[in-house]
Amino acid sequence: MILKNLFFDLDGTILESSRGILNSFRYTFDEMKYPQLSDTELNTFIGPPLEVTFETLSKGDDAWAKKAIMTYRQYYATKGMFDAKPYDGILEMLEDLHHHNYNLFIATSKKEDVAQNMLSELNLSHHFKGIFGNTPQAHSKTLVLKKSLELTQSTPNTSAMIGDRKFDIIGGQENNVAKTIGVLWGFGDETELKNAGSNILIAHPQQLLEIIR
Repeated sequence: MILKNLFFDLDGTILESSRGILNSFRYTFDEMKYPQLSDTELNTFIGPPLEVTFETLSKGDDAWAKKAIMTYRQYYATKGMFDAKPYDGILEMLEDLHHHNYNLFIATSKKEDVAQNMLSELNLSHHFKGIFGNTPQAHSKTLVLKKSLELTQSTPNTSAMIGDRKFDIIGGQENNVAKTIGVLWGFGDETELKNAGSNILIAHPQQLLEIIR
């Protein structure tokens, strides 16, 4: 098995974007008259699709959840998305992977056009052959990755999913990719990633090339 295609999560894997995300949740809670939550609680919302988070918070009120998602996305698209930067070592990692002829893609639960605009604003788009995200037809990580594999004609047995949360690992497993790789610099932790069944854990971006070659 030779890996050729690397699918990366975005928030918590490529980008340190927590401040913009947390401020977007705080703004949404204020607008929706919902009690503010602690940073610890808010951090658990980074990674899962917004649909999952707000449906859980709404306790069955679909109209409330839909309005909350719209409020969040409006704020995030105008302010929150710009409060992000690559983690230390990410740019060097991407350059090294390019040098060794890997195909790099983004597969994120973030809304697809927002992910594309965000990476463009940060001058990172050119590192990736495709940027795939949440759409009405695919909002779970499993469905986003499925779409990404199909549109890029990437075979699962030559592909890996790389991310910081259990959703990334589960999405990779449900698409039968060759490797699921958990990163420890993001918003998940070792216990979460191990329990999800991650094949490999890495603590620094530069370790990725070492373990897949």
